[in-house]
Amino acid sequence: MSLRTAASQAARKSARQEKPLKVSTALAPARIPQGFFFVQDTREQEPLFNHPPLGLDVLTETVHDGDYTIKGLEPYFAIERKKMSDLYGYLGNEWKAKTEAKLVRFRDMIKRGGWVALVIEASEADVLAGYEHSKLPPENVRAKLLSVEVRYGVHVYYNRDRDAMARWVLDRAIKFYNIKREVL
Repeated sequence: MSLRTAASQAARKSARQEKPLKVSTALAPARIPQGFFFVQDTREQEPLFNHPPLGLDVLTETVHDGDYTIKGLEPYFAIERKKMSDLYGYLGNEWKAKTEAKLVRFRDMIKRGGWVALVIEASEADVLAGYEHSKLPPENVRAKLLSVEVRYGVHVYYNRDRDAMARWVLDRAIKFYNIKREVL
């Protein structure tokens, strides 16, 4: 067994042993602004907001850029969600055919005053340990994720806990919505 293979297996084992982080129950629920409508894409197979918090209106519509957005602010706000299995395809086989063009659209959105994030349903350690159903080396995944953040300006958030991820997404959507209302 090569040193690289042994290190990769050790990293995968370590990643599997991590426990998901739980969101503190001491946090107050999000304050949903009047007129705020959160939109999730019709193609989302396991949406983050199947059971939204009290007061949150979630619409299921076609979202052209990303998986989640804010009604009325679609050209300025996007959240792309990936599971490990999707992420490796997104950064591997789909990179030239689809992903790069989408990232250019995201960068343009950001240049117009927008905000974009890629949320990954895994820890960073999980992602960088490799994915057993992919031949894409973890080093390539790391380099592509750095490009997503630095070249394209997309925020990257890792978390195994879907509740924590939903809160992170909703907090940023509400903050962006409130800032845009200040400007308008």
